[in-house]
Amino acid sequence: MCGILAVLGCIDNSQAKRSRIIELSRRLRHRGPDWSGLHSHEDCYLAHERLAIIDPTSGDQPLYNQDKTVVVTVNGEIYNHKILREKLKSHQFWTGSDCEVIAHLYEEHGEEFIDMLDGMFAFVLLDTRDKSFIAARDAIGVIPLYIGWGVDGSVWFASEMKALSDDCEQFMAFPPGHIYSSKQGGLRRWYNPPWYSELVPSTLPSTPYDPLVLRNAFEQAVIKRLMTDVPFGVLLSGGLDSSLVASVALHHLEKSEAAQWGSQLHTFCIGLKGSPDLKAGREVANYLGTRHHEFHFTVQDGIDAIEEVIYHIETYDVTTIRASTPMFLMSRKIKSGSATIYQCYLSLLICIKICFLKYNLEHKLKQKLRNLSNYSFYSLYYCYNMHKASLSY
Repeated sequence: MCGILAVLGCIDNSQAKRSRIIELSRRLRHRGPDWSGLHSHEDCYLAHERLAIIDPTSGDQPLYNQDKTVVVTVNGEIYNHKILREKLKSHQFWTGSDCEVIAHLYEEHGEEFIDMLDGMFAFVLLDTRDKSFIAARDAIGVIPLYIGWGVDGSVWFASEMKALSDDCEQFMAFPPGHIYSSKQGGLRRWYNPPWYSELVPSTLPSTPYDPLVLRNAFEQAVIKRLMTDVPFGVLLSGGLDSSLVASVALHHLEKSEAAQWGSQLHTFCIGLKGSPDLKAGREVANYLGTRHHEFHFTVQDGIDAIEEVIYHIETYDVTTIRASTPMFLMSRKIKSGSATIYQCYLSLLICIKICFLKYNLEHKLKQKLRNLSNYSFYSLYYCYNMHKASLSY
């Protein structure tokens, strides 16, 4: 994935301020080594560190609408961008980037377009005609985003806290499923499914469980993520979730955009010598016929990496650090050959949460789903970005 930084309304358009923005954006360069872009308009700055996944030759950011009055910096993937482009035939696009549709959707619909996006994303958009701006984060917070406030009244946004901590008097995680609007003066929720509200007594489906519906939804979720113009692979620990993702990806590979990189699926696994994950991953890879890559590490390797892991995941939570360290070590190895990695973690969490329904704890299920962004898949995302690889859930 990429790194984004935006500073809006800082009452300073000096060369020194521009240099400072570039310096702060450089702190995010591990997220995107392919291109560094900066757009400035009076006292507003939008910076971008790009990891090229879609249209690597011309999709540099920031991105614009046709007359370049709307500018946007985006970290994410928009899975339905081709469908949206069909609805925007009267618009002239500058690139083949999946994220460019955001600028044109804003031009067409104003701020009320976020729920048209099918994907994972965090973006900041500036309308230079009136200097208004919006920022938004995907429904459950797969893509990280932080918001901060400067002493001069400026509003800051960044992919990681380290780009905000020195210049903002206050900053926090941007809540998932929300939009910040300068016109409305704050945050509001754009993602409002019926099940989200605690006030509605029962909103879960009453129809009988149908395994074919679940299977189709799962397959479609994997298929739409096989959208890449760069080499890719799948994490395969041999567990149920990763094995299913690898199987579905392999089955649909030849019909996907990813087929340009060959019909043999690359899978990856890491563990201590003799660990059950290595054995299980190897067995599944042999069954599926993937090109399997197995990495080993020692306890000392993990200890040596902890300081760097903490710097990148930006937390001292012990459980998160423990889960992130092997992923950090593996991402370092994977980056030598693949830019996009597919990992199944959210589906596992959601299926585990469904156990609450068995005991009629619907309120607990809703609570857990609302807090998905707090789980360790977030730290796994950071681990791959620190080595310039993209992780797709």
